[in-house]
Amino acid sequence: MISSLKAVVTGDLKNLEETRRLAARINELGSFDVVHNASEYGVGNEDILNVNSLSPYLLTSLVDPPRQSVYLTSDLHLGGDLKLGELRGGGTDVTYDGSKLQILTLAMAVARRRPGSRVNAVAPGGVPTMMGFANGPYAPDNLRAGYQTQVWLSEGTERASRGTGGFFFHREPESDVHASVGDTRAQEALLDAYARRTGVTLR
Repeated sequence: MISSLKAVVTGDLKNLEETRRLAARINELGSFDVVHNASEYGVGNEDILNVNSLSPYLLTSLVDPPRQSVYLTSDLHLGGDLKLGELRGGGTDVTYDGSKLQILTLAMAVARRRPGSRVNAVAPGGVPTMMGFANGPYAPDNLRAGYQTQVWLSEGTERASRGTGGFFFHREPESDVHASVGDTRAQEALLDAYARRTGVTLR
C-alpha cells in the first residue's frame, strides 16, 4: 500500500550529470529515512562504473545525509581491485567485481565518517533477478532472503540490525571480506580518488 507516497523522482544513473540533478531534486523533497543504491551487471565497464560506483558516491556526497544507508554489494567483491589510478585518471577499466569492492569500501568509509547515521552493506547473493540473467531461474540463492536483509536493517527492530559499519549476508555478519574494506588508508584513498574524479568531496 502506497497511500502515503508523496513524490517520485527518477534518473539515469549511467549519466553522472543526471545523477547530480537527481541529488538536487531529492534534497528539495526533504530528508529520507533510508537510502539504497542501484546496480548493473552484464553491461559495458563505463556503465558499470557509473551506476555501481560513481553515482552512489555522488548521491552519498550530494544528498543530505539520511538516517540510514544500506549499500548493496556482492561476495564477488573479493575478486575486485579498487583501481584507484583508473578512477583518478578518468579511465573506465573497472569490472563488476571491482565496482562491488569500491561500493563496500565506500560504505565502511561513510560509516566511519558519519557516526550519527546507521550505514551498512548487504550481499544479497546470487539471486534470480533480471540482473542475474546468466543464471536465470537456476541462481543458487534465495531471492526473499536477499531483500529481507535490507528490510531487516531498515526496520532496525532487532539489536543486531541497529548497528553501523556492518556487512551482512542473509542477516548474518559476513566475515569473508577483502582487506581493503576495513583499511582506513584504503578508504581514504578511495574517497580521494572519487573526489578527484567527480569534483565532489564527501561531506
